[in-house]
Amino acid sequence: MASHKEVLYEKIYHNILQAIQNGEIAPGERLGSEVEIATRFGVSRITSKRALNQLAHDGYIVRYPGRGSYVQQVPRQPARDLAGAAPGLVAVIMPELSASYGVRLLASVQHALHKAGFDVVIGLSHGSQTVESEEIDRFSRLGVKGYVIFPVNGEFYNSEILRLHLDGMPLVLVDKPLSKIPVSAVWSQNEEAGYTATQYLIERGHRRIAFLSPTRANTETLESRYAGYARALNDAGLSLETELILDDLPSERFEDHFSPDDRGYESLLHFFENHGDITAVLAAEYRIGLESLKVFRRLNIGCPEQISLMTFDGPWPLDVSMQLTHMRQDEWTMGQTAVQFLLNQISQGERDAKLMAIPTVLVEGFSTRAIS
Repeated sequence: MASHKEVLYEKIYHNILQAIQNGEIAPGERLGSEVEIATRFGVSRITSKRALNQLAHDGYIVRYPGRGSYVQQVPRQPARDLAGAAPGLVAVIMPELSASYGVRLLASVQHALHKAGFDVVIGLSHGSQTVESEEIDRFSRLGVKGYVIFPVNGEFYNSEILRLHLDGMPLVLVDKPLSKIPVSAVWSQNEEAGYTATQYLIERGHRRIAFLSPTRANTETLESRYAGYARALNDAGLSLETELILDDLPSERFEDHFSPDDRGYESLLHFFENHGDITAVLAAEYRIGLESLKVFRRLNIGCPEQISLMTFDGPWPLDVSMQLTHMRQDEWTMGQTAVQFLLNQISQGERDAKLMAIPTVLVEGFSTRAIS
């Protein structure tokens, strides 16, 4: 029979493990010391130390003498294999990675797959359906057991994705669903995010609210954010003024950088020079928000004193005094959900499409304020 001390140690282990798996304790975050853990659970330091050592052994945390214990970015080894799921490779294909979006989502996908006993291979399509097809073909030759794909935007979906579906390959899409193909997908509630952001500005007295975006055509995420913006204006009895919409800016996902000489910066400069009555801006991508700040400095426009600025996503985590007010996508939950859908297909033969839209969260930063 297990001793009382062993039962307590297991209780602490599973309590902390559940918090890690639920995202309550983020990768890289410091856990309490042995003494703090012991006090929290009302046990001896020996018992708390044993629980922490087991978490480290199973790859969930790293222990540094004199510095404490930290949650692993990716477990070094799976603590428990998913029942019925044979180990193997899973391919993750993304258009791009940026500081504001994608890194934490990829970490979440990798975390969940490693925990289930799978290795991960990663490909970047760079916004090209041709490259996306090449990556699918390359990974198929490697014998991957399934795919997590962030599909490239376009007027038509990639036929290679349809082929994977028809071949019965386990597959989950992230970032957007494909309306005519019954494939499991996880994405953010982008229209509600656009609505919430715009409503937030309206409630703080703003009436002249600009919307800044890359080209929205065939880009469901941007179209949804714009739809939320338009709906919030309508619900507040405000007109949708096309002159306050600038939607031909470069996308942050496929531009190396902006510079004072390029088209994006000049478009923003011209826009704000000719719209001096704007009191708030909703930027559909984080990089556009940063470029707007550069233009504000160039034109001696105070933010948020003269113009409030909201955007979507941003580097994580940042101190509130340094981050823009933004709508943050729950990348960790998106990644965990996508992998669970995929593992159900691999281990249980699940073929019904599972669809999940994940809510976003409004994060207040320095860049917005109420006006009278």
